[in-house]
Amino acid sequence: MNNYKYVCTLLLGWIMCIVLFSACKKDVYAPNKNEPAEDVFDFATTVDKKLDIDYGMKGNKAVFEVFTEDPIVIENGKAKKKENVKSILKAYTDNACKYSGIVNLPTACTKIYLYSENYILPTSVEIEVDNSDIKFNLEDYKDHLRSSTSQSTSQSIAANKSLSRVNSANNPYNIQFLGGYNTNGLPDYILGEIHNGELYPMPAVIPEGLVNRLNNILVAQDNSHLAVSTKVINTNIVKDARIKLTFLGEAAAYRNVIGYYYYNTKNPPSGEELEFQPKYVAFPNCSTWGWDAGITDNYMPPLYPGYQIQLKYFDKNGKESDIFPAGTTIGWFMLPDAFEVGSSGGNKVNLMSPRHGIRYSNNEFNYDGKSVCISLYDEKSKTTVNGFEDGGDNDYRDVLFYLNSTPEEAIYDPNKPTTDPDEEYPPLESDPLEGTLVFEDLWPSQGDYDMNDVVLTYHTVFTTDKDNKITGIKDIFTPIHSGGVLKSAFGYQLDMDKNNISNVKIDNASSTAIQNSGMEVNQELPTFMLFDDIQQAVKNGPITVVLELKGNKTIHEISRKKLYNPFICVNTKGFNATSKEARREIHLTNYPPPPFANLSFFGRNNDKSSLDKGGNPIGPNYYVAEDNYPFAIDLPITDYQIPDESVKIDKFYPEFSKWAKSKGVENPNWYRFPTHK
Repeated sequence: MNNYKYVCTLLLGWIMCIVLFSACKKDVYAPNKNEPAEDVFDFATTVDKKLDIDYGMKGNKAVFEVFTEDPIVIENGKAKKKENVKSILKAYTDNACKYSGIVNLPTACTKIYLYSENYILPTSVEIEVDNSDIKFNLEDYKDHLRSSTSQSTSQSIAANKSLSRVNSANNPYNIQFLGGYNTNGLPDYILGEIHNGELYPMPAVIPEGLVNRLNNILVAQDNSHLAVSTKVINTNIVKDARIKLTFLGEAAAYRNVIGYYYYNTKNPPSGEELEFQPKYVAFPNCSTWGWDAGITDNYMPPLYPGYQIQLKYFDKNGKESDIFPAGTTIGWFMLPDAFEVGSSGGNKVNLMSPRHGIRYSNNEFNYDGKSVCISLYDEKSKTTVNGFEDGGDNDYRDVLFYLNSTPEEAIYDPNKPTTDPDEEYPPLESDPLEGTLVFEDLWPSQGDYDMNDVVLTYHTVFTTDKDNKITGIKDIFTPIHSGGVLKSAFGYQLDMDKNNISNVKIDNASSTAIQNSGMEVNQELPTFMLFDDIQQAVKNGPITVVLELKGNKTIHEISRKKLYNPFICVNTKGFNATSKEARREIHLTNYPPPPFANLSFFGRNNDKSSLDKGGNPIGPNYYVAEDNYPFAIDLPITDYQIPDESVKIDKFYPEFSKWAKSKGVENPNWYRFPTHK
């Protein structure tokens, strides 16, 4: 019993000591202590979003880009990419034409534009951005487009097939139809199935790698060198054959009509004969979904890559056949922008007065003698690919289709230009990711909080391979303003293994930091010190850092926000590379201090970082002020208007305060609205 009382007395004394000792410790400041770390506001002006893309084109690896503004402009009736528009992500899909990774967006961004110059993908698609992940599925996208029009796809415009060699005012070019077409321009002779009176096309599987091989030879520039003679461009049939024509894609603002005619190879027609000869429409409207499909209540672009038709041959007696006899040559024609969409559903092919007349693959019969068509042979898939030009830039990508013959050798022509059988997926160089870093140099005190003590812009370019592995990074840091009296040094860390870096080249740096292979010594992560004194650095100008990497990281898994940890080192006497003292480093909010940082400054003055009982920073909050303001900000712009000296940032930018207090929900683009412009 005595032992029991003795134990109880000791236990009670121990508990009292703990209470008294705890009472002597300073209170722990832990803002948002009841919130998970991922919900703590980091004052970031950009956010990493999960991005999932499924183009649904198996066997086709494609390049795509993400923009925060519409990258398309219309000039002279043609859609083209704007000059100087910059994407925030450029990458390859996988071989199933899918991508899954992250994309870094300004928090003020409400829309993105998914862009591709690949022939079989939509050129530009607008996607809303909300608080969830960003997803794009081509099938869902097409369903959405269909839902935006109430037009019946089964309604057919009657069309006759005629062998008449007489032109008329209603049909000056003697153009015939292989069948009917609906009010969108979808022909009812597309190869497919009929269910309940509705046509369901059955798209062909586009040969694997074909689009890549085309992209490598048929680029977005003048491709006139591929416009060879008529004899080579036209399709010469050397054995009796069935011919299928497959729509591949289009890159045009026009709603173009494509068709064919044929003649005896040994007895080609004269211009007058061709004018009167029957010509057959293959696709009444070569338009597909894309950058601006012009969808209305009564119109939706009708075609999809892989839609096929069977070409028809009519003998001298008018008998229809799938077989084209040996010794026949097929020529091609285009009516540029001849499918007209009326305001009340009067959509049709204009045969009487098409806006731009008719253009032939028989170059000699065009009014200017120029070619409207090119023809390439893809050896790997054994297909003949034709490209059309509807305007004046001569890229010959406005309509693309390919031909298959049975037997295959029936239309083989060794004189046709060929694609390279080896698929090429060249390295990608991203558009520059640009922004501005601003620091307050009096941390842990706020000082005048004008956020102009150290200001520099950055310009980052990633180089990636066909598997989106990062093989190089080029950074240009430009110090543009020094608003403080202290000598602030600048550097940054990368969240990667130093062994991933095979070479470092730095130009115009002025740091005295001790380095090994371009990186600061004794740092666990690759760290690059660029200058010792912001005032002198402003005078010296831009600093370039070029890294060659081994490709251990991919653009799927990282963003610039995730990869970079920029900071300044502040000292009244200036940066001392040989000093063994820990240094006063100022980082972006909630970036944990690295090993060289002096931890004794945390919790002092205005700093309210999360501390443990011993006063040591433990997170999740780092470098945050008592009024929940940051000491450094990364802005997604380079035209930041620097606050006047001693004018607090929330005075110079009136919307800053609401942004900070709302944890970024309100006024996310506060940096666009200074008090004075």
